Amino acid sequence: MTKKEALSIVFSCAPLYKENLVDRSLLFITTDKHKNVHCLEVTFDIGNFLHMTGFKLRKPGINARHFFNLCYDKRLTEADFEFSADGTTEMKMRVLPSLMKKNLSAKMLGDYNMSQPKLYTDKIAGSLSACMGFVRDSGEGRFVPNTVLEGDIRTKVKAADRIIATYRKNRGEKQYSEVVFTAKKVEWEKIVLPDEYCYLVLPE
Repeated sequence: MTKKEALSIVFSCAPLYKENLVDRSLLFITTDKHKNVHCLEVTFDIGNFLHMTGFKLRKPGINARHFFNLCYDKRLTEADFEFSADGTTEMKMRVLPSLMKKNLSAKMLGDYNMSQPKLYTDKIAGSLSACMGFVRDSGEGRFVPNTVLEGDIRTKVKAADRIIATYRKNRGEKQYSEVVFTAKKVEWEKIVLPDEYCYLVLPE
């Protein structure tokens, strides 16, 4: 992959990231193999986009927020960055477009199984081809994205719980009301949500 091709990808992904995810939270409702219901909330900032690209910035003056704005305005140049030496930049470029959706195209969620020695992340949400990793923010305790990964999520997590519904809200809103994903063949009448989310309107 050339730098020009990589720039084309980040230039197309930045507006989608802003439109679908920036300053928003997603709530994943999952069921495990014992039919237990779990919830995970993740939040997206402008500054998280840099981690998703794998770009290594060459200029000390460009921070993560500035980087996103340069991508959004199509002003980042080939001289501003290098690819990671380990090939992860190219890998991230292959999957980034498929993750810039309202629900990240995620069908499963699980705890990272430490299968890749150099990768640090806590939770992974994704599908059979692309995933996003999340870590707990040390300041606020919320989960934020810190990487994207190519490949089958089932090989990267201890147990892949099924995402049965994904909700989205703006960061300032207290409650979720917008449904951006629902799984098929779910017996919704049997789903019992944790007290914290019992206000949610489940799909029919």
